[in-house]
Formats: sequence, C-alpha cells, structure tokens
Amino acid sequence: MERPSRSFLCDFLGFFDGGPDSCAGDVVIIYGLENQSDSSLWMVSLQKSGKISGSPKRITQGQGSILQMSGSVDGKIISFLSEHRSPSIYIGTLAPDGAHLLANRRLTLDESANAATSWTPDSKAVLFSSDRNGTKEIFKQSTDQPLAESLIAGAQDLWQPRLTPDGSEILYLSTTQSSSSETLSSIFAIPITGGTPRLIVQGISIWNVQCARLPSTICLYSVARGDTWETFRFDVRSGKSTDPPQIDPPCSWSLSPDGSQRAIVANNSHGVIQLRSTATGEKRDLVVKGWDELKNIDWSADGKSLLVAWVNRDLDHALLKVALDGRVSVLLRSKNDVWAVPSPDGRLLAIGEYTITKNVWEIENFR
Repeated sequence: MERPSRSFLCDFLGFFDGGPDSCAGDVVIIYGLENQSDSSLWMVSLQKSGKISGSPKRITQGQGSILQMSGSVDGKIISFLSEHRSPSIYIGTLAPDGAHLLANRRLTLDESANAATSWTPDSKAVLFSSDRNGTKEIFKQSTDQPLAESLIAGAQDLWQPRLTPDGSEILYLSTTQSSSSETLSSIFAIPITGGTPRLIVQGISIWNVQCARLPSTICLYSVARGDTWETFRFDVRSGKSTDPPQIDPPCSWSLSPDGSQRAIVANNSHGVIQLRSTATGEKRDLVVKGWDELKNIDWSADGKSLLVAWVNRDLDHALLKVALDGRVSVLLRSKNDVWAVPSPDGRLLAIGEYTITKNVWEIENFR
C-alpha cells in the first residue's frame, strides 16, 4: 500500500459508497496517516468480500496532527480537526543585569516551524531555519521587520545556521530527507553577504555545529553513533580534523564564546550541567539545585552564565539563567517548550517557543 514512510494510523471513518444509510456498493474507508513531516487523509474502497478495490487515494496533505474525523449523513463531506504544534521565534529584551526580561514579543508570525540558532554579528537580525516553503531553508529576519529574507534554499533540508569565528560566513547543515537512522549530512559555508556555498565536511548523522568567536578559531561538530555521540574539532577552511573526538552521551551542548569549554546537558541530566574543556577533555559538574529536568542549553554572550531550558513532570516549562556557581534566575515560564539564543551584544534573546493552533476543515468532492 502506498503511504508516507514511517507513518502511523491516527483515525479512520467508514461508510457505504451510496451513503451511510445504504447497503449498496463498496465500503469507503477514510483514514489518517501521520509521520514526522506531515499528516494526510487517505481513501480506500473495500468490496463486500473485504478485499481492497483499487489503490488507496490521498485526498489531503498538511502539517500537524489529525485529531478527529466525522462525515455528513450523505457521505459527501468529511470534517476533521487538525492540531499543529510548531516553534515560533520571539525577541526578548534583557535587563542590564541579565537576570530578567524587560519585554518579549513575537518575531515570526506564520505557523511554520521556525528555529533560531544564531544572530548576525551586529545583533540586528536573527538567523534561523524554517520549513515555510516545504523543505527547511535558511532565513534572516531583522528584529524591527515583519518579514524574513531567504538566504539559502535547496532540495535538501538546510538548518542550524551558525557564524564562523570572524563572522564573515554562515555555517549550516544540509541533510538528505531519509527515514534511515544514518542520514547523510554536510556542513556548508556561505559568505554572510551572499554568494556560492562551499562544502566543508560531509558525514553520517551530523547534528550540531558551532564556532567560538575571535580571537578563538575553534569550531566543533557532533556525529550521532548509536548511544554515543562524537564531537570533532575541525578547521573551518579545510574541514580537516586532526584531534581525536570527545565522546559524549546523547545530550545538548553549547560551545563557550571563547572556545575554552562546552556546556553539556545529558539526557536525564538530573539537574547537572557538565562543563568540559575543549583542549583536555577535563570535566566539571555544575549542579543546578531544585531544577532536575534540564534540556537545551546555550552560553550567554559574555560567557559568564548559561541559558537553560527546563521542564517538569507536569509539563511546566521555564527558561533559566544559570550562573557558573549554580545560582538560578527564572527568565520566563511557559506551558510550552522554550529555549533561547543570545545576541552578540548580550542585550537581546531569540527565544524559541512552541505554539499550538487548531482548525476544523471540511472536504467536498473527494471521490
């Protein structure tokens, strides 16, 4: 049966071809399928013998989840409830002490999945990936503008834009669309002013790339290999890596602005942030008392504290500022996943927060 890869059945609806009050004709089954990239309604006819008549027909496509379906009495109209959960980008203004937000407003106004990972060097625009055109592409949006500018597009998923140490180029990941656990990935660079991308590194399942800021020239990327992840140091011009990788458990990590260490939050971290030297691999545990379920992490612009996402068992979320001695300030509380990327000048945060939208749709003439 033709259907999206790695999909699962989310709901179904059945009626006779002549309407639900008729016993004539084949039985028409409407069913929903979901995978990581989209959801869709499909239709198939069943003969009285129970055999499928013809091939399944796709009648809708879209993002999100299909929660509920119903049909009209005559079987000519289908109604369904859809829910779409996607990250949006907000701009937060930090107080001078960096311990609380003075303001927080939404930057991206569409329902696409928008994920910020960096800023332009002048702190005036956010760099992010978005699937608003189907595949993930790289965009730039100024904090005072309502619309984003497309920077890089392609047939593959392009995501996680980051700056090189001198800020002259944008690094990004390019990933083939595949259901395989071993996905071909590439690291490209493109001049921040625009131009032709150049390939730096190619490998399997590259999932994170980050660089420090000058005078440091350290750049790192991580590769997922089963239950362990390997983090390599590489030359941003040649792509060469001479040092052996550091071995990590599955985690979220962020490279300090000076390149001296990584802050690592392992899955099931139990309130511990690991600080690990990029030169020696030496580790130090930073205990965040009272905040057990830590998630995404990023360094503050000055490298003196950390921005950490937190969630508890009741699915309450918060964005924390964690000093390097373990002191915690709560920047934001939410009912949705929330994380942040600081601007280079340390005044603003690009805050990622999931938003949920629900809509009821009707379909006619689907047969």
